[in-house]
Amino acid sequence: MIGKLASKIIVYTTSLVLLVLIIFSVSSIITVVKLKRYSLNKVEAVFRKNSNENLERKVTSYARILKGDMDAKKSVSFMFGEVVEKFVNSKERIDYQDIKNIYGEISNVLDLRDISLFNSKGQLLEEYPSFEEVSNLSVFVKKLIKRTNFHKINYFDFHLNKDGSVSFSFVYVARIKHNVPLFIAFDYNPYDFYSLVKTAQLHPYSQKYLWIINKEGYLIYDPPTKEHPLITLLNKVNLENPKNGKALASIVKNYILKGKTGVARYTFRGVDKFVGYTYIKEFGWGLGLTLPVDTFYKPIKELNKDINSKTTFTLALFGLFSSIVVLMAITTSLFIAKRVVDPINNTISVIESILDGDYNVKIPESGMVEIDKLSEAVSRLVDYFEKSKNSKEG
Repeated sequence: MIGKLASKIIVYTTSLVLLVLIIFSVSSIITVVKLKRYSLNKVEAVFRKNSNENLERKVTSYARILKGDMDAKKSVSFMFGEVVEKFVNSKERIDYQDIKNIYGEISNVLDLRDISLFNSKGQLLEEYPSFEEVSNLSVFVKKLIKRTNFHKINYFDFHLNKDGSVSFSFVYVARIKHNVPLFIAFDYNPYDFYSLVKTAQLHPYSQKYLWIINKEGYLIYDPPTKEHPLITLLNKVNLENPKNGKALASIVKNYILKGKTGVARYTFRGVDKFVGYTYIKEFGWGLGLTLPVDTFYKPIKELNKDINSKTTFTLALFGLFSSIVVLMAITTSLFIAKRVVDPINNTISVIESILDGDYNVKIPESGMVEIDKLSEAVSRLVDYFEKSKNSKEG
């Protein structure tokens, strides 16, 4: 049976251990939670910085590639424009077979749609292949004529033709007899352009894609469009229009079309996105490389889930450890109580025997210095009473 002293020892010891465990547990949980929050914030900041740099670096990289591709077509158009100009000036007439041969040469390396020649009034003189629809080119040439300050080679941006095809053109201005201008239009299909832009959607971000706007803010290429990517030209999707989102309109108007490069965030068609943007001045294009926010945060969410599971496991393990410590504290308290209380009880029994006149009792050693000193004092007291008793009887 456990006495009051033993009970107090057990209670005090266990309470002290529990108090220490509670303080340690609370501080540990707070530390773990703060460390988790700090780690996630740090990871997000680093990931966001790397992602921003990646978006900006990638979009400028695509801008350089696209410009290089367009510059190549411009150079080829200029070179063969000079060839046509020499042919016409040397023969003093337009040779259909020469145009056909040049078309074949260019088509071997580039996706050329049509070569067409216009006079100084913008009227079509000759074209190959003859079945292609070129009314838009005639309109563009007439605009060039009105400007009077056109360049040797002029760019005509992406446009929808009346036959439903999409193309872009470089128009070379030749000078023939009596310095009369001859406009030679090289009209290109944009399929290799599409293929190049679509590579932006490759691994590691399948939801990342590149969109392009012209200098008027109209979307000329948008991969998510289910129909033909350039159908947006027909729909006149103007990204400067706040109806598409105020944030996007502000980015397009105040940053992209002003020739700036950077990273921003906007919502379009109900999807929250990050975008790296830049501008190609020579062609008046604004490029946006987007990454949905959900895709960006997916690795962080997975990391958060992993940290939560490991934190739960750690706390469960710590709870088990705490339970074991409490049980060990109770067991240790019982052992200590027995070591302390039993010698005290023995001493009390000896003192009671002395009071009853029995001086032959002895207190066994406990192995505890303080208790043994008490036992020794009691033993001397017993010897004293026994000598006193013997002296009285003698």
